[in-house]
Amino acid sequence: MKVPKYTYFLIFIAVACLFNKSLHAQLVYVSVKGNDQYPGTKTMPIASFSKAQELVRKSGEKNAKVIFLPGSYYLPETVQFTSKDSKSSVIYMAEKEGSVVISGGKQLQLRWTKSSRGWYTASIPSGNTIDQLYINGVRQRMARFPNAVEGKNVFDTWDLSHSMKADSVRDPLNPLKIAQWKNPVGGYVHAMHTALWGDMHWRILGKNTNGELIEEGGWQNNRPSPKHPGYRMVENVFEELDAPGEWFYDASEGNLYYIPVLGVDINKAKVEIVRLKHLIEFNGSNEAPVSNIELKGFVFKHAARTFMENKEPLLRSDWTVYRGGAVVFNGAVGCKITDCEFDQVGGNAIFINKYNRNISIAGCYIHHVGANGIAFVGDPQSVRSPLFRYGKQDFSSIDRTPGPKSDNYPSDCRVENCLITKIGRA
Repeated sequence: MKVPKYTYFLIFIAVACLFNKSLHAQLVYVSVKGNDQYPGTKTMPIASFSKAQELVRKSGEKNAKVIFLPGSYYLPETVQFTSKDSKSSVIYMAEKEGSVVISGGKQLQLRWTKSSRGWYTASIPSGNTIDQLYINGVRQRMARFPNAVEGKNVFDTWDLSHSMKADSVRDPLNPLKIAQWKNPVGGYVHAMHTALWGDMHWRILGKNTNGELIEEGGWQNNRPSPKHPGYRMVENVFEELDAPGEWFYDASEGNLYYIPVLGVDINKAKVEIVRLKHLIEFNGSNEAPVSNIELKGFVFKHAARTFMENKEPLLRSDWTVYRGGAVVFNGAVGCKITDCEFDQVGGNAIFINKYNRNISIAGCYIHHVGANGIAFVGDPQSVRSPLFRYGKQDFSSIDRTPGPKSDNYPSDCRVENCLITKIGRA
């Protein structure tokens, strides 16, 4: 049968309309030199992630692209995407890959004074919490004992040896050492598992009448053990502020103490503190998922450490987990992280939590993070007869029904062409 020529013309018009519609999308520009009162054009960009999110939500366009011009964007609070942010396609991206830093920290302008004991002191504005300190982009160490030694791989103090015994000279829990600390509340004790399966952590709550530390923690390993007799370290104790590159923040006074490294003029240095545990969250549900949002070309930095929140045991595992990270997916569908870098975030870099579908992590470089690079963890209640510990089990009562009990777990997700290195070294 011969098709009339006008039929081809109508088909052409229909395809052209669809193609034109796909090209027509909301375009928003963000700049560190912008203003949130501006309309968000390239010549009049806005200044913040939150304002860009607001403009995208209000727009009637089905597609949106938010372009961040080069610079460091310090988030005042965690960005939270919900189903209200979903469209056919939404891309938040760096104008040039790697040129945009999304930071959970804050840059401070401080006035330093030098003490007779060699450290510098600065008053910190109220309302700030400090988990980490960066000077000229380099992370500094909390006041600690024993001090760090260049090139060592266990708590930056020792070389790993399975024959390591107690080290009374460098033992931070030596009663003589503890007696030197006036008020160690808020400090941390870090120790290796006795079988060297990993490290465990305790928060110092005070000292008892016998001069011993009162601690909470040690729950980071699903096969608990006492502290290793030799591999132990304490940090965030004022009296241990004694080496270049170390710092201590006294929250009660609002004072930051720091000993500069050789060659650094602290009065001219760039000072950044780390505040937020999560930089971006996708918060949806099975019924109302966050969908079709992509993060592209960003560098994510400065997320707070979360080692004291590692409490939940994993199924038949040596470890516990914290359900969070620099970027967290909860109830997302068809969302992506593409060509991004995660650099020196204190906990998990990317955490895909419980119900998520078709999440794509591609072309990412993840390094110097405090915990997992990319973690997929479902709900244990979706597992039939979940077993958390090794040992004797009642196998006669195991639920043998095929399939999961619910869909509250990640599925149909993919990770490709990613480089993950130097994990656990934030």
